[in-house]
Amino acid sequence: MSLATDQRQAEVAAMFERHGSSYRWWAVLTVMLGTVSAIMEATVVNVALPEIIRVFHLGHDQVQLLSTGFLAATTASMLLATWAMQRFGVRHTFIGALVLLVGFSVLAALSDRFVLLALCRIGQGSIAGLIQPLSMLVIIDVFPMHERGRAMGAYGLGIVLAPAVGPVAGGLLVDHFGWRAVFLVTVPLCLAAIALAPRYVIAGRPLPGAHKRPFDLIGLVLVVGALCALLGGLAALIRQPAMGTAAVVLGVVLSVSFVVWERSTLHPLLDFSIFREAGFGAAVLVALAYGVGIYGSTYLAPLFAQIGLGFSGYEAGLMLLPGGAVLAIVLLQAGKLADRFPSNRVAMAGLAFFSVSAILVGLSTTTTGFWLLALWVAIGRVGLGLIIPGLNAGALRLLPYGTEAAGSASINFFRQLGGALGVTLLALFLEGRERQLGAVHGLQPMQEGFFLIAFVYCLALIPAWLMTGRKPNPRPA
Repeated sequence: MSLATDQRQAEVAAMFERHGSSYRWWAVLTVMLGTVSAIMEATVVNVALPEIIRVFHLGHDQVQLLSTGFLAATTASMLLATWAMQRFGVRHTFIGALVLLVGFSVLAALSDRFVLLALCRIGQGSIAGLIQPLSMLVIIDVFPMHERGRAMGAYGLGIVLAPAVGPVAGGLLVDHFGWRAVFLVTVPLCLAAIALAPRYVIAGRPLPGAHKRPFDLIGLVLVVGALCALLGGLAALIRQPAMGTAAVVLGVVLSVSFVVWERSTLHPLLDFSIFREAGFGAAVLVALAYGVGIYGSTYLAPLFAQIGLGFSGYEAGLMLLPGGAVLAIVLLQAGKLADRFPSNRVAMAGLAFFSVSAILVGLSTTTTGFWLLALWVAIGRVGLGLIIPGLNAGALRLLPYGTEAAGSASINFFRQLGGALGVTLLALFLEGRERQLGAVHGLQPMQEGFFLIAFVYCLALIPAWLMTGRKPNPRPA
């Protein structure tokens, strides 16, 4: 057993003796508040995008930076979570991240220039990527093996409902107080988590000599450079095609360099050796498509509802709420399905449900009723509820024992990458179609956007079918 594990187990035992059995659930509540804040920040801004477009006189290719900047920063900073925990300890990293998240949120609410607002969103995303992995570590530490399922269920329920409740609260704030207020939604949650963390989050003292442990700085520079060049270049293609093309080419070169470097270094941020396992590469493609769909649809749906169909910000947020409740219910049962049936088939069923949902939303017009539109969205959430356990269980079962952590990191990384690329390409498509059709934020480009998402999910059925492989190496006795 490692020194780090000994330290954490001793501290958990001391906490349990001091506070009793309720300590564990207070720890779950504390980290859930932090993670809910991080996840909610990813989508809550979407209901304010129409107002931000109007105030700053922006196009889709510009305003999407508020979403893609956040997602790209989250993608890169997730790779830093383990290092930060080892270097500063769990509690200090968790509290420090929340303090920074509050700071970036307040600064975003006070921004009077779009560039500053986009930078604040990048800052929020970089913090969100640190918080989520740390929260899972705390729960694993404080609960014994036979009780983790219940704890993960309670924690997961809050995480699933956060993206559904956030847009409703954000819509109310936008309608009554303007776009700035939406950036303050999570501040009370962060402050509550900061107050509880010193008492209920294990310190997880920094490892001896952690500052001397090798860190893959070259890999981090390459992946950050690749993300900035790719996403920035794609966003610039319409207004500055020559510069945008050059940036995209640079992003591709940096991406290839990142893969080559990670395969050669002894301490990689991402372990690409696991891609040799049969079927795991297919699972990564499904994760990439999943990110495109979930983040692309949550970006497009509020725009479609407000600009295309004339709903208020509150109504646009409320439209997503039934789907969030449906997703929570489906997730409670989908894990059993993934255990009972081939996990790739469960994921394929989810992809099919989401494709049908996107097509139905795309066929909606100004005559479509509010609750019917909410139903179409809820069908898609059924699909997401099936994809999540099917993908996670299917991907990790393909890996030999001892490589599950690297596999989980890869799945999370490519899911976030898919979200960033998906939102960027979707915004680029909307802007290009509006210019081509001569429409100012018209309905047709948004309908076609949902059809495009459905097409991506239909394509993902192919790697999902291939998401099988040899029986993984057994766990050693």
